[in-house]
This record gives sequence, structure tokens and C-alpha cells, in this order.
Amino acid sequence: MPISIAARCGACFALAVAGIVNVGLWGRNAPAQPNNTVGAAETVRIYPGGMEFLARIDTGAATSSINARRIRPFKRGGRRWVGFEIAGKRGQVVAMERAVIRVVRIITFDGTRKRRYVVRIGICLGDVYKEAQVSLADRRHRAFPVLIGRRFMAGKILVDPGREFVTRPRCPGRK
Repeated sequence: MPISIAARCGACFALAVAGIVNVGLWGRNAPAQPNNTVGAAETVRIYPGGMEFLARIDTGAATSSINARRIRPFKRGGRRWVGFEIAGKRGQVVAMERAVIRVVRIITFDGTRKRRYVVRIGICLGDVYKEAQVSLADRRHRAFPVLIGRRFMAGKILVDPGREFVTRPRCPGRK
């Protein structure tokens, strides 16, 4: 049975679109490689400090988040900075000071309005290392002290939501 020209053109268009998406022309980054597949939960390493944390991989969240305590804003060189502490999964605590990238206003699940500082922190997930924007949040009552959002993963990582703990942090040159 002959295929109509409209059907052939539609199929050509679909293949062209698939090719564009596959080579990443619509995204900012090159497509993720199959060896950069992670599950819905993983262990990540945070820098500076090199501490490991359990992390929820959340494609619904734009920005990553980390459990921070003793958050105290201050000024340095006329810019906003914030000091805070993070505690690793083995109980070690690291004090950090970071320049504030921005402040976000969020509405929590119970309707409470909060402000969160966003800072830049190094994150290693599998063999992907990136200096990422991370919001400082009280995640003490959450199962995962770190949440990895889309901005960190974009173009670098594929998520298999049916799996967990597929990889370990192994970023070369990071200690």
C-alpha cells in the first residue's frame, strides 16, 4: 500500500525533531551520556569538605537544596554573604561562608512563606562535578538532607526513577 506524501512528510518532520533533540540543539548542554544515569536516590559529595550526603534526585525542583543550620547573614566587601554549617551522614560538621547569589521566596507545603539564601557549592554526583546554586534550607525532618534539582542535572545526567543508589561519587581530582 503506498504511503501518502503527508504521512511521509510527517515522519520526516518527526525524525528531524528527534535528531535535533538528540544532538542537544534545543538544550544548553550536550546530551547526557548513558553512563551518567542515576537513580531517584543517590549519595553525593559536597565541596569544600568532601562530605557525603544522601540525596533525593528531584526532576521537579529547579534548584538544589541542602540541610543547613546556624545560618547567619553578614556583609563582606559590600556584598551579602552567609555563614552556615552542614553535617555529613557520618556526623561530621563543616562550617562554610559563601557569597549570596540570590534570595528566593518560597511557599512551603503548609502555606508558610519563607526566604532562602542561594549560594554556590561544589557537588559530585557519580562522575559529574559542578559548582551549583544551592538553597540553604532546614531539611532536618526530611529523609534526604540534600535535594538535587534540574539545573544541576541539565544535559549531564539521566534519571531512572525506578532505581536507587546506582552510582557513587567519584569525581576525578576532587578530595
